[in-house]
Amino acid sequence: MKTADRLVATGADRFRDPDSLERLADRLSHVHFSPSVRRRLKQLYQLALTVKTLGRGLPRTLPEGETIRVLPEYAYLSWNPDEYRAFRAAVAPGMVALDVGANVGAYSTLLGRWVGTTGAVYAFEPAPDTYRGLEGHVRLNGLTAVVRPVRAAVGDTVSNARFLVASSVGEGRLAGSGDRDTPGISVPVTTIDEFCAREHIAPDFIKIDVEGSELAVLRGARETIRARRGNLALFVEMHPSTWTALGIGRDDMVAELRSLSLAPQAIAPASDLWALEGVCLRLVHV
Repeated sequence: MKTADRLVATGADRFRDPDSLERLADRLSHVHFSPSVRRRLKQLYQLALTVKTLGRGLPRTLPEGETIRVLPEYAYLSWNPDEYRAFRAAVAPGMVALDVGANVGAYSTLLGRWVGTTGAVYAFEPAPDTYRGLEGHVRLNGLTAVVRPVRAAVGDTVSNARFLVASSVGEGRLAGSGDRDTPGISVPVTTIDEFCAREHIAPDFIKIDVEGSELAVLRGARETIRARRGNLALFVEMHPSTWTALGIGRDDMVAELRSLSLAPQAIAPASDLWALEGVCLRLVHV
């Protein structure tokens, strides 16, 4: 699907089977209401879902039988089928996984199911409200012993940085040189290399979805990527439409991948890897 100057992967709105109440809410979402009425309807809808599920969340069943429970306020949560297949093939029990840009935990909870009690998942999310959703989903799915939420952004230096909180969950990002006049909040930033050294872990799987800051994350993971050569499944969602605001370009990304002996590989059909957004690429050693 083409949107402006970028290609957005189709098929992300999958692996969810809305019930009659959810379908009614979807129809009402297209009706014009005043902001106050819409807020009230949203509150009533979430309350109705909570009562209906007895506080256990909305069940979502994925292809291999995994059931993930979703908080009513995130009833829209879905999984990309191409990412699901690629991640599932790469993850095994006992692995250590990093979910960088975890959002409210759609993939963190799945990874937690897959690695099991002998593995570990570290889920990074800096946005305060989104982080609370992540923590809520970890608890709701009984994964507190496996999935560890980390309230921090990930980049190329350990610091504090300005984070732009988006109105839509999951679209917030670190500010760049082109965002001087955009309001933001201060968040802690770590690097994959620093975090892995501090926690004494060697990841087997890394998923990066950071709304444009993927180059910085890779730069801050150089030691880990080189040390885990041949033993690391690495997936990155590129956001080239955001790179200009961050002061980077395609050439910078290509140069970084070349220095790490990595090459991008599509997990779904794509005419142009460097324009695709909405689905991860796999970075393979060459």
